Amino acid sequence: MIKNNLKFINKKFSEKLLLSFNKISSSAKKSAVMCLFLEKNNKIYLILTKRSEKLNQHAGEISFPGGSLENHDKNSLMAAFRETYEEIGIPESRINVIGQLDDYITGTGFHIETFVGIIKKNTIFRVNKEEVSELIFLPIEVLQNKTNIIWTSKKFGNKSYNFWKIKFLNYNIWGATASILANLSVKVWETKLQKAT
Repeated sequence: MIKNNLKFINKKFSEKLLLSFNKISSSAKKSAVMCLFLEKNNKIYLILTKRSEKLNQHAGEISFPGGSLENHDKNSLMAAFRETYEEIGIPESRINVIGQLDDYITGTGFHIETFVGIIKKNTIFRVNKEEVSELIFLPIEVLQNKTNIIWTSKKFGNKSYNFWKIKFLNYNIWGATASILANLSVKVWETKLQKAT
């Protein structure tokens, strides 16, 4: 079966991923993001955002649409829908949720739940420039090639951290976003990733 179409991706989630994602219990601040697939001109992309430089947290970083849970959110999925609409203007009715990926706890103290969805055809994006400076269309072929998914390290202050990084054009995709994308790559395309020792 062709591994770069929505039918294949949907099948992977309905077959084995539905109940196989890793749930974590933690007291970290809860947040939820949408990992969204889009078909455009017969190619499949994942939607990422470059966060506005004006934001207080993670300014200028590349992320999935999403954010922190608020008191009025019924659950994490509703928070992911709300934040996605606020950031890129896509309402819940235009997203077909097909599953989840592993929970992730960031070094900055956030507990991220990731929902996977497919954006319906002919959906119009309305980017909120206060929150998002750029919409990024990441071709899924990038994640099918393990040489684009790099285990690296960097010093912050006097401490060294190891993390995943995704190689795509001149974008700096790292940290939680890259870890979630690496998890997606392994689960959907069974990429054999190695962490350098």
